Amino acid sequence: MRSATTRARLGSSLATVALAAAVAVAGCGGGDDATAFVPTPGSDTAYCDAYRAWQVHELDGGEGPDQPNPAALRKYWNEYLIFEETLLHEAPAEIHDEVEVKVSGIRTLITPLLEKYEFDAERLQREGNAAERALFEGSPPDIQRAQDAQHAYEDRTCGAQPSPRAADVVFVANEASKRFCAALGAFNGELEKVASSKFDPDVLQTLVTGDRFTEVLDGLDATAPAEIAADVDADTQWFRTRWSDVMAEYDYDIRNIYLDATPEDLAVFNRTHPDVLKHTSRDTAYEEQVCEAG
Repeated sequence: MRSATTRARLGSSLATVALAAAVAVAGCGGGDDATAFVPTPGSDTAYCDAYRAWQVHELDGGEGPDQPNPAALRKYWNEYLIFEETLLHEAPAEIHDEVEVKVSGIRTLITPLLEKYEFDAERLQREGNAAERALFEGSPPDIQRAQDAQHAYEDRTCGAQPSPRAADVVFVANEASKRFCAALGAFNGELEKVASSKFDPDVLQTLVTGDRFTEVLDGLDATAPAEIAADVDADTQWFRTRWSDVMAEYDYDIRNIYLDATPEDLAVFNRTHPDVLKHTSRDTAYEEQVCEAG
């Protein structure tokens, strides 16, 4: 069960993820006792505020590869440079060196390359040499390593990670897997429709408050293999209750969640809240190891 967001990556395309749910009565998250919420250290900082604001910016304006012409790419890139410089200024000591490596690469390698071809990506691909095309399409190893460390920090700290990280557990396919994975595909398919609308609040509200949302969640419950049945039940109850309540509180607009939500509401939305994480992380592991691998 995935979640939905965007991520600024050097030379990457829009990353689509999933969605998650609500502030209901304490203790309703899948039957477990409610756990006191403690924000992740660093989650409520200027660095994470800037990071989440950029996710919203790209959600509405697209990433670099989405820009329709050189003038639009030039405008996007100037805004991107300001964003990256802001992150460098606000970066915590834990990742400051890595952010500095990445920003230096943007300044000294990527920006001069774009300027050489007047921000015309098609011209760069047509006229650039092999080294220039490779640089445009992917980061050099040292920058990639720095970027990976930066993104790992953002995922675990800033409340906008694509989905709960997989639990350290091993699952294997069995006779029940096919039916469950098909039900999971139907659920994720509904979320992809929302993502393709750029998370239009009306589209999301129609899904969450409509019969189809109940139908696909019921399908997950009905087909869950025994080894994750309790986890799936906790996850679907989270979607029906606490996740749905958070969506309603922020008018079914993930922009409002990223910009205005409390750290706890962000954790509810991303299904990383301690009341449900032990279940959602097992569901993620099953999806990756069985449904995606099969």
